[in-house]
Amino acid sequence: MNEFCQDRDLLGLEPGLFLSLGPTGSQLIARSDGQLSGTTFTSASADFTAAGVQAGMVLTVTTTIPSEGRAYEIVAVDSAQQLTVSVLRADASAPPIAPPAAANLSFRVITYQVQIHRISDALAEKLRALAEAAPVAAEAHVDSAQLCQTAAYGAAASVLLAKAESPGLTDPNWAKAERYQQDFTRMQMQLRLAIDADGDGFAERTRTLGNVTLRRT
Repeated sequence: MNEFCQDRDLLGLEPGLFLSLGPTGSQLIARSDGQLSGTTFTSASADFTAAGVQAGMVLTVTTTIPSEGRAYEIVAVDSAQQLTVSVLRADASAPPIAPPAAANLSFRVITYQVQIHRISDALAEKLRALAEAAPVAAEAHVDSAQLCQTAAYGAAASVLLAKAESPGLTDPNWAKAERYQQDFTRMQMQLRLAIDADGDGFAERTRTLGNVTLRRT
């Protein structure tokens, strides 16, 4: 399946999505024996590997009040009981930033992979249609920061819409969902498929995703 963004990208937009389990989130693991030291997070009772925890997901830790928890991006799954974590970085390739040390932490990992995959698949279908028209081989595609951000906005809109209790701007989740959906639509129109046919580093042709219409068959 396609995944043009990760949970860490949603964390940058809406940290609150990871402080409580909403109707569309999937909780992979929850324990109460977490230990933070530098960028290393450990839990003797956990099995992060069996739970399906992956780099790019989000770890939420709390002491006593869940709503006052802190969320960190998971940089790597080092073993069944150990993660490398970081304060959210502007660049995912930058070195991990150590959170404050702490012990006896309650923690959980919530993911929105279902929404991320759904939005990513829709964008991938548009790219596929453009590639066929170009033509460009699918393996020649390279994900971009713009594509990642677009997917994140689409996924955030989907999650917040599901969390909304009633339609209308009086519901903060609905209002946020509307804003993210509008931005998602606008950002799709700005995405371009750049075609560098001769490999010289300069695109000879570009095509916009705004000109592609998806058809259900």
